[in-house]
Amino acid sequence: MDLALLRYQKANGSSPVVIGSLLRVAGDCDSGELAAAIDERARLFPELRERLVCPASPSAHPVWAPDPAFDVTAHVREHILSPGSGDAGLRAFVQRQYQEPIPLDRPPWQAVLLRGHVAGECAVLLRASHVWVDGGAKHRVLEMLFGDADPTAGTAADWKRDGLTTRRAVTTALLNSLSWAVPSSRLHALDRPVSGRVSLAWATTSTDRLRALGRAYRATVNDVFLVALSEALDAWTVPAGRRHAPCALMPMSSRRAEERHLLSNFMVGARVRLPCGLRTPWERFAAIGRQTPRFRSGPRSGAGERWLFERLPPAARARAVTMGVSPRKAALSTSNLGSVRGPLAVAGRPVVEQVAVPVLFPGQRMFVVLSTLAPATTMSLAADRNVPDAPLLADLWGAALERLERAAGLPTDWPTPVPRLVG
Repeated sequence: MDLALLRYQKANGSSPVVIGSLLRVAGDCDSGELAAAIDERARLFPELRERLVCPASPSAHPVWAPDPAFDVTAHVREHILSPGSGDAGLRAFVQRQYQEPIPLDRPPWQAVLLRGHVAGECAVLLRASHVWVDGGAKHRVLEMLFGDADPTAGTAADWKRDGLTTRRAVTTALLNSLSWAVPSSRLHALDRPVSGRVSLAWATTSTDRLRALGRAYRATVNDVFLVALSEALDAWTVPAGRRHAPCALMPMSSRRAEERHLLSNFMVGARVRLPCGLRTPWERFAAIGRQTPRFRSGPRSGAGERWLFERLPPAARARAVTMGVSPRKAALSTSNLGSVRGPLAVAGRPVVEQVAVPVLFPGQRMFVVLSTLAPATTMSLAADRNVPDAPLLADLWGAALERLERAAGLPTDWPTPVPRLVG
């Protein structure tokens, strides 16, 4: 998948494919402290010092190799935000940085220290090329830089491709691939031309709250995320064209247990028909529950799709990525990135919130993700600036959780795990 995304990035050079996380940190920090802390971690984890190297032979594939000139100061910088600007200041800065490219001729990541937006706090924006890592691997990078990741967990040199799959998994993947021939229905708010500029928003809630909802509806946290999103979409916009529910692209990890310590991209694309337009929460959960068990199959998740994808010619893999993110095939993208193993700390200061920054591929209108750093879980979205009232969708998702709680007879007075900043 790295090679497919590299080809895709080269074909869409004006639109960097970059993923990220915004970390809120309790306590202030300066750039010298941050650089020293990151340099120490980079010495423990050689993967953080690798860059893309293209062999001289045109028939050979690019490889990740150590950068002999690695200098942490090329990857760490500082920006002072407007005093008292709070969440709004953070959001505005991340939006401005969204289209900044990440060079691949040096380790493809950067950390920006953000200060001044609120007293007694700072923030760190981590950005990384999607060619280097997927969402799960980005969590591994966070744990390497700011957590307690094990430097002895293994490296890519220990890994061997084994092609593990089953005939049933491949047959199921082939049948699922046929469903992509049917276009997705459209949503009116996502039916405008793209501007190429981005709007960001997020809403944070208690991880235990989502788990309680899952128990009440006998569903997973991922199902709760998708059902609440379908309710929020119903309150936010109306269908355009055909009336059946829209499809969402939902990348799923195809990592095996022995690959969890690796960076790189181990993901395949699946479509989920969002349960929009249904009358009751139970109908919505039933509709989504018929589709998502294949995301919960542990090490077998995506095995057939991965086997098929890896047998496509390299150029066809890049075209498959293009097809997967096409608005004709999926009205929007969604992903549950799972949990970052905490605690995290920046130069000794605790991280109190982790907000995933979704990546919009060229032509996409919206990407909504869920990510957890216990005890908080955050729903964050990136939308094209032409999408009207996109930030409202984050608030509507929170309101949908309350409606699900009331319908299930659950309390709705969960404390906010992370206070929202003024601004």
